[in-house]
Amino acid sequence: MKYVFGLLALLSFSACEKASQQNTPPVYYDVLGYVKGQIDVLSKTKPMVSKRAEINEKNQQFTTRTINWKRELELFTQADINKPALRQSYTIARPDSLTYRYTLKPSEKNLTVRSLTVQLDSATRKPRQIEAVLVTKNFLYESERHILLESGPTKATQWGVRHYRLRGFQHLSVSDAHPFDVEGTVAQ
Repeated sequence: MKYVFGLLALLSFSACEKASQQNTPPVYYDVLGYVKGQIDVLSKTKPMVSKRAEINEKNQQFTTRTINWKRELELFTQADINKPALRQSYTIARPDSLTYRYTLKPSEKNLTVRSLTVQLDSATRKPRQIEAVLVTKNFLYESERHILLESGPTKATQWGVRHYRLRGFQHLSVSDAHPFDVEGTVAQ
């Protein structure tokens, strides 16, 4: 019987702890919420996109409406640093009232998102530009990705993605580095 009460106490404590974590306000700008909202809008409206891709020195340019936006903007969802475990991992700088700049603390070398900058529009207070550097490094694999998402007024919605760019490299220890540079411009 003692064990049942102990187990119930432990379960109720962990439930309270999870509830308090969910109610904790975010420390950093909610990039994930913004990007997921844009993925939903872009998936529904299917705007025309002019896309340029350079992968392993092979160039391709095309215009299309058929883009899997969840996959296309996946690196921006990976730039989410608003997780309870990351609350103390970044320094916060506010060079002006419209800019949030987060930089990984030197003691946190193993985290992927090294820096994240969010610039807001002065009128709408929505992200005008999101820029991040993501680095992954271990003994088998190394990658570095510089990502940029630019938003502004659009015809289809009040505010949305206008341009994005993903560039960097991926390198397996058993092969050469594979550079990439992908850029898309959403038609207004």
